[in-house]
Amino acid sequence: MSIPLRLLLACTAFVSAAQAAPPGRVCAQQAGADERRAAVEQGVMPSVVFEGETQAQSLPERMATQRVPGLAVAVLRGGVLDWSAVYGRRAADRPAVGCTTRFQAGSLAKPVTLLAALRLADAGRLDWDRDVATQLRSVQLPPGRQSAEHTVTLRQLFAHTAGITPGGYPGYAQGGPVPSLADIVAGTGGSNTPRAEVLDVPGANLRYSGGGYSLAQIALQDTQGLAFEPLMRRWLFEPIRLRTASFALQAAGADVAEGHAEDGTRVPGGWLHLPESAAAGLWSDAGDLGTLLAEVWRGYHGRSAVFRQASLRALFDAPPVHGHAYGFRLVGEGRAQVLVHYGGTRGYNAGLVLNLQTGDGAVYLANGEGGRGLGHELLVAVSRTYGWGQFHDTRVRRAHLTADEVQGLAGRYAFGASGPRVLVEQAQAALTLVFPNGDRYGLTPIDAPEPLQFIHAGSGVRAGFQRGADGAVTLQLYGQQGLREADARP
Repeated sequence: MSIPLRLLLACTAFVSAAQAAPPGRVCAQQAGADERRAAVEQGVMPSVVFEGETQAQSLPERMATQRVPGLAVAVLRGGVLDWSAVYGRRAADRPAVGCTTRFQAGSLAKPVTLLAALRLADAGRLDWDRDVATQLRSVQLPPGRQSAEHTVTLRQLFAHTAGITPGGYPGYAQGGPVPSLADIVAGTGGSNTPRAEVLDVPGANLRYSGGGYSLAQIALQDTQGLAFEPLMRRWLFEPIRLRTASFALQAAGADVAEGHAEDGTRVPGGWLHLPESAAAGLWSDAGDLGTLLAEVWRGYHGRSAVFRQASLRALFDAPPVHGHAYGFRLVGEGRAQVLVHYGGTRGYNAGLVLNLQTGDGAVYLANGEGGRGLGHELLVAVSRTYGWGQFHDTRVRRAHLTADEVQGLAGRYAFGASGPRVLVEQAQAALTLVFPNGDRYGLTPIDAPEPLQFIHAGSGVRAGFQRGADGAVTLQLYGQQGLREADARP
């Protein structure tokens, strides 16, 4: 496959810049944390580890491989920020990432909004269980599946169970028009997303919805008589003494890590505007988010002057909905269970983890879309170093197949009559999955109990082929089975 010259030049420039990247900078560190931090920084492995082959790499090396120019990390141990550090540059031709450099944190805005709303409820200024339609003054919730018996509440909006239009927000380019939040929830005024409406019976199902949090944001503003940024500053940022966390749109020249696409190219203008603040508009450094997680842990154990223990326990000890609690995924069981939340916007990726029992946790903020893979690798390295046990790499052993052994597997596979079509290409002994959107996943054969099993080393996606007695070939992918179209029967 030939590589477009533009992409080749972009990748070459990125690698050169990464090789000249400044060393990591420690922002905060507890006594004795130096060895733990160094173990994380030097012990990063790819998500897929080939037994007997793959060697650990340094964090900057993995950043270069994943084309992530800059990274901010914070790690908690026993409810205390053990260390925080920054790596790389704000962009290939920009200064090094500083300890207060802001990253776009995407959906990490949701739990931050949730915690401010919790404090408002504890102060008697917000009712989570009242019909939200009565709390909205600047917009109206359009008719849908809601009814007098099944109203939409703030609690449902925060828990993603209100049945609101699912999905997230792509953002708006700098220099172009940016619609108001009222226009966005109505799907008018240049909005690039559908309107927020009740498509399912409130309380019936889990539907992750950015629109739900936008409605919650308007309800917060309308009931409190404050714009969102000063509201969040008054009710969360200032009480916890967060330094850089902000929902204000960033200005040119600000200390911002600029976003980068998966191929390493910079997002035009550096970043996109996300006026949907509560859903996706948070900017922060890792240290601030680590401080917030530490305060939540203290509150859960009755040691916080900011959060009430009973409120946090009611929030996180309630029965989960399909493994989720108010937007957090629950990973693990009992004392080992952690809350996990991720965020991704154009050019950025972010994640946070907190164990409410032990106070262990981590935050990462990356100014590259490759931060999704890098973030998982980082969490595995932290988990290995600190003995968490929740995050693991995928370990396999490479198999060796000849061109004759994979002969006949190439072709187009149909997953149901109206399902997607996935192409499998063969070049000598190598197979490549080609998805409908053009993504190409080179496959590596692996040892497994069943023959013809493969993995994509970059993502961990597995694929398996079976040859039937009649010569038909099927492809197992993402837990579904596709039939090679040449073998389909009329």
